[in-house]
Amino acid sequence: MNLTLIRYFMAVAETGSFTRGAERASVSQPTLSAGIKRLEASLGAPLFERNRGAQLTPAGARFLPRARLLLQEWTAARRELRQARPARQRLRLGYIPGLPGARLAKLLGSFAAAHPDIALETLEASPAALSRRLDLGRIEAAILVLEPDHDERCLPLYRQRYVLGVPAGHSLSRRSSARVADLQDQPFVIRPHAEVMPAAEKLFASQNVRPRIVGRVEDDSGLLTLVSAGIGLAILPDWLVSDSIAVVSLPELRDTHRIGLVWRNAEDEAVGQLRDFAAAHDWNAASPHPVIGH
Repeated sequence: MNLTLIRYFMAVAETGSFTRGAERASVSQPTLSAGIKRLEASLGAPLFERNRGAQLTPAGARFLPRARLLLQEWTAARRELRQARPARQRLRLGYIPGLPGARLAKLLGSFAAAHPDIALETLEASPAALSRRLDLGRIEAAILVLEPDHDERCLPLYRQRYVLGVPAGHSLSRRSSARVADLQDQPFVIRPHAEVMPAAEKLFASQNVRPRIVGRVEDDSGLLTLVSAGIGLAILPDWLVSDSIAVVSLPELRDTHRIGLVWRNAEDEAVGQLRDFAAAHDWNAASPHPVIGH
């Protein structure tokens, strides 16, 4: 049974006119008339007296309550099935500042497109804040620096390395590498809470080298801005490379960090989907800009 044809029949029966019925059904009158004829052929009986406008035949009068019931049952069935449809799974994912933005966006965008059944919510916050939220169950997973004692509820994604960003025209900009001793009294810009800072400060102190701190920022893009402006040098993650600065290796700074996915409940289906997706993600895609000395 074609429900569209039944709607045509109801439109004519309730308006008492083929013309007004076509308007109600939002179709042309020839389309509606052809549909009614198809319905009559399917039922094996005429439903309207054509020579008397749109008056119902006895068969049409008997069919009217059944047609109305069919449409009501169809509407009720659709409503019931839609309400019974499983809700989208919720996945709250946190991540620390300083991750490679383009690669993170590709991961999140690709995951969301591949899993429309998962409602992804994201939050950028400090490692300490994300750890607290994980412990309290306020997020299901987080991308952050993996500590050596992280348990099995984690997936290493990539290793973060660091280089020296140098303003164009600086004396070090023509070199492929530099030593810590070369940085004595050099103007430096820093992100105080960057993961690399403790190792960098320890290295500088071990060689009694004191660069001049001339700028402090909250994120790595701010470091790049100040280096590009010629304000000072900076230790940058190796993915943050720009044609506006020179990138020089700093071999004595061997510190790297494992960036990984950490989760609260390994049995969470949405977390499992993200874990499998992230494991196959190409985090080590080549940078569009070469890193000098690497």
